[in-house]
Parts: sequence; structure tokens; C-alpha cells
Amino acid sequence: MQIILVIAIMLLSFVDINAQSQYMHSQSISHKFINEFISELKPGTPIKLFNRSSSIGIASKIEKDTLTTTIPQDISIGFNTGINLVSSPGNFDSNDWFYGGATIAATGLTFLLDDEIRSSLNRNHSKALDNIGEIGHRYGDLYYMGGISAGIYLGGKIFGSESASVTGRMLIEGLFYAGATTIILKTVLGRSRPYMNEGNTNFKWFQTTNDYNSMPSGHCTVAFAFSSVLAERLDNIYASILLYGLASTTIIQRIYSDNHWASDCLAGSVIGYVIGKAVVKFDDLQRDKNINLSAVYLPNGAGINLQYIF
Repeated sequence: MQIILVIAIMLLSFVDINAQSQYMHSQSISHKFINEFISELKPGTPIKLFNRSSSIGIASKIEKDTLTTTIPQDISIGFNTGINLVSSPGNFDSNDWFYGGATIAATGLTFLLDDEIRSSLNRNHSKALDNIGEIGHRYGDLYYMGGISAGIYLGGKIFGSESASVTGRMLIEGLFYAGATTIILKTVLGRSRPYMNEGNTNFKWFQTTNDYNSMPSGHCTVAFAFSSVLAERLDNIYASILLYGLASTTIIQRIYSDNHWASDCLAGSVIGYVIGKAVVKFDDLQRDKNINLSAVYLPNGAGINLQYIF
């Protein structure tokens, strides 16, 4: 756990250093937050949303040069990213279908090797693999990685680092959408876990019990979604090697602990990797689009109106 926290702090520092060099003229988010909300609100009047161009009924546009966003805008961007993810298969080209087919073929091949890979790891337990497994388990834990992602996002907002807050937002989006995809597939496929000793071909469709939620691996999905988003954002070969190396320890741990078949881990890793990279791509596209999200202040409370224009 300590190792992951140290790595997370180092990566957050890396993100913040990049932010300072790229956006050193940007105004502090926290300063803007305070300035906008210290004014007295009257019932029926617009709420300004941390941004000089945002108010009720007005679709504010993110400025590409400063990339300054508000929390409600971040929610809207995440929503729009999800719409793009769901609709993206309709825009696949021949290369996309080729890679998709290759992934399915690789998963099928791994499926044939599940028993052999399981037996090999189960025969070779050691203290070193136990330690690697502990790192991999934590790195693929949704609570730990979700907490780190939220910390990066909130840290960026508090300390005025827009690059860090955007990175945190993308990490949260990647974990959410990749995780949701994996949960749906787990429930539909209902594959029995290795420790059930029912074989790797036993599928009981539409199961919600943990013993029959083996495919895909949720831990591998989390690990590779986190690593792919952060690797894209940092855009540094050494950081990418470190991040994907950590994600790979999650694959080893899930098979080593007899919680997953190798094909489960491959499927989960691909889901996390692909959705993580897609989130960065689609999130970036929102910088050039109008964000149609407004707050409403009424005498009896406040609310948010979210509108997506097709």
C-alpha cells in the first residue's frame, strides 16, 4: 500500500509540474471559486459557476487556451464523453474492426491456455510473487485507485492546477465507464471462478454472485484504465513503462490468487486500456464544444439542468 501511495504522490507531482509549465498564466480555480460565491445570492437570480462566462441559461464554452473548467462543466464533459463512447462503434473504420477481431482471437487463444497457465502459477508460489501480488491487488482495487483519482482531481482544483484536475477527471471517467462495461459483462456471462473447480468452460448466464462473476477481471480493468489514462496524459515513455508494469502485476496477482482465468485478465485489461485511451480522446474533444449545463436557483433550493445537443 505504501509503495502505491508513494508512486501516486510522485505522479501527481509530475502532473503538477507539467501544469505549472503549461498553464502558469491561468487563474487559480480556488480563487475564482471564492470570488464567485462570496457575493450574496437572491432568489430567482442566476448562480455564477466559478467562471466569468457561466450563468443560468447560458451554455458556456471552455477556452482552449486556458482550459479553465468548472465542476458542473466537468460533469457535463464526463456525460458527453460517455455519449461518445456508447456511439463510437458506429464510427469504426476497417482498422478498428481489425484490432477488435484480433483482440477476440487473442482472448480465444488464451481461453485454450487457461488451465495450463493456472497450473503453472499455482505450482510456483514464492515470497517474491506474494509481494508482487500484493502490489497488483492494491493497484487494481477500485477503492484505492478511485481515491487516488479523486485526490488528483480535487488537488488540481484546490491548488489551481488545471492540468491535474483534467487528469483526475479523465481518470474518474475511465474507471467509471470501463468499470460499468465490465460489471455488465460479468453479470451477463456468469463465468465460474477457477477456485470453484468447475472448469473454464462453465458459464451460467445472468449471475450476480461473486463466484460466477469471473469474466472479465474487474481488477485488471481498473489497473489498465488507470494506467492508460495517466500514460496518455503524462506522455512520457518512462512513466508509461512504470504504469503498464504496475498494471501487469495485477494480471499476475489475479491468476496467482486463483480468482481469475488468464482469459478473464486479458479481457479486463483490454477493456480498461481501450476505454481509458478513448476517454482521453473524447474528453479532449469537449474543449471545442459548447457545454450546455446550467444551474438553477429557486426560493426553495437549487438544481442543475443538463442538456446534450445532438
